[in-house]
Amino acid sequence: MLRLLAALTCLYFLSGCAATTPLVLAEGGNHQFLKHKQSVRLRAAAALDEEPDLLTYSLNGISQNKTEDAINLYLKGYGKNDYSQDMKSIAIYQIGLIHMSRLNEKRDDQKAKLYFQRHLIEFPYSILQERIQTRLKLIESRSKETVKTTPEKILARANQKRLLEKDITPFDEDLTPMSERAIRDNRLEDAHGVYATVYENPGSSDSIKAKALYQLGLIYMSPYNEEKSLEKSTYFFRKIIEEFGRSPQAKKAQKRISQLINKQP
Repeated sequence: MLRLLAALTCLYFLSGCAATTPLVLAEGGNHQFLKHKQSVRLRAAAALDEEPDLLTYSLNGISQNKTEDAINLYLKGYGKNDYSQDMKSIAIYQIGLIHMSRLNEKRDDQKAKLYFQRHLIEFPYSILQERIQTRLKLIESRSKETVKTTPEKILARANQKRLLEKDITPFDEDLTPMSERAIRDNRLEDAHGVYATVYENPGSSDSIKAKALYQLGLIYMSPYNEEKSLEKSTYFFRKIIEEFGRSPQAKKAQKRISQLINKQP
């Protein structure tokens, strides 16, 4: 995939990849594979249910018990000199969320607390500050618990049928999971903020910037978006054509503009 996939692209859902399992079963047949795949999906759904701010790469790390890989990738992006403060802020925030997730086998509220406190100091003007204060209060309340709830107990008590139910909304196939969630759960401000951060980040490649703009265009042209705006979607598509005319997204953007024009009365 693209370069930023190795340095925070998965953070922003721009690869368009669905959550997959790297497990290769030498024995056990398809039944065991499907059972494992459902278990991963259930854990990811439960983690997202508890913490809506978790991004796809964070969820993958939690559900596949690969949190160290996810955290190391976020830290790699955080350490890059050409990454914007907003990108670094999101990386530290995600690390804190991963550490405190009750679905994380290696959950560590104290580490989460340290990263959140670090965020408060390093990014005092971040829009995430209020959310971080809320998470710190939750961690403090947990410290009074005498018994630590394990992921297994949480999943056993959960309404697994509800968690595993698929959304049947026929979203555009080019929308990433983050974009779909933004439309479905009315989290447009969050998605817009993330994609805008990626586009404005000096360390983002032209390809990644074009992808970010393309997602914004798709979000605002979706008929399932309560804030649908043909004017906004056209603006983002034209911006791709003007700034990244040789990118694959430019050709797609041109087709999308034609679709929008043809659908107008």
